Amino acid sequence: MSVLAKILKPYSEQKFLEYHWTSKAVFIPSEDEKKFAELFSWQKLTDLLNFHQFKYPELRLALDGKVLEEKENANLIKWCQSGATLIIDKVHKLVPEITNFTSEVRQDLGYSAQVNSYCSWPSKQGFSCHYDTHDVFILQIEGNKEWYVFSDTLKYPLTEQKSASETPPEGEPYLKCTLTPGDVLYIPRGHWHYAVALDQPSLHLTLGIHCQTGVDFLDWLVSELRQNEAWRKSLPLRLDAEPLDLDNLIQNLKQYLTNSDIQERYNRYLDGLVKPLAGYSLPAQAGFNIFPNGVETRFSNPKFKRLKISQLPDDNGYKIIVSGKEIALGGVTESLVKNLFTRETFTGSDVMKWLPDFDWEVDVAPLLTHLVTEGIIFVDTRV
Repeated sequence: MSVLAKILKPYSEQKFLEYHWTSKAVFIPSEDEKKFAELFSWQKLTDLLNFHQFKYPELRLALDGKVLEEKENANLIKWCQSGATLIIDKVHKLVPEITNFTSEVRQDLGYSAQVNSYCSWPSKQGFSCHYDTHDVFILQIEGNKEWYVFSDTLKYPLTEQKSASETPPEGEPYLKCTLTPGDVLYIPRGHWHYAVALDQPSLHLTLGIHCQTGVDFLDWLVSELRQNEAWRKSLPLRLDAEPLDLDNLIQNLKQYLTNSDIQERYNRYLDGLVKPLAGYSLPAQAGFNIFPNGVETRFSNPKFKRLKISQLPDDNGYKIIVSGKEIALGGVTESLVKNLFTRETFTGSDVMKWLPDFDWEVDVAPLLTHLVTEGIIFVDTRV
């Protein structure tokens, strides 16, 4: 089951993608109030506040439609007692359970994602009516909160096209719902909304999905064209005030888009953006203690990575693209490639079985050392 299906359950993933994704909000009541309980809790929020040092605005307060100034963070409890919403950004970098969840989302959906936490108090509104410039899933953890969702006034707003510069829609919301623990609310980017906690303190996570757009593709294309001499060349001087003749550039662009492997390279670029959130493993990644148990040392693959394997020319090995990194392994067996990058764990002895004609000291140990120091595989130190 995909992570999206898990989030939407019991709602149909196919129906969601067909009728709601990027177009219409949907409220999904849960059959399990503990659906997201392992991700976050009041205790985990308390631990974050007690044991982490936050900088503004990664931790901020909002009340009656306004975000409070940085200095008010010093009076956090006083403002919470007054009803201010407490926001912590990017909790996926702070809570291991949310880290794994977000990594799985990134792997399945293929785009960047982040999770923020929101703590609200009864009968108080933190933010005024606004829209987000990315798609969001509201995951209710504790308490209850009433949501109001309105239609978009600017279709598919980009990151810089904030709601503060737009006028909210008039009229009634097209969706009004009350979230209780385990419930989900999906809101497409650009759809105006606001929320009010009801008779209990509310704790929810907001999962934001940052999809690429056609404009993002063009931005990437510009970076590619910077390597092309024709596009770095100065345009003609306009001494006679005649309109510029851009036919050569237009034809060059058409030929470039038609004849190059541009789609493959753009997809490779996107895969490179979706890196595992857990990308470090010391001291082995720094080149120390890579083989604490010799050939019986156990290795592991990072969870939730995007992997693409293709054969090298003349069937002389394989090209592996994993988490944005590209490596070539010449002269190795298909068994090695399939096992090395798909198994959760394996030992040096396992690798020797997949490469029966290779020497441990000369061939296998240097290969594993390279993969460890590049962060492609980890030394597994778990007992």
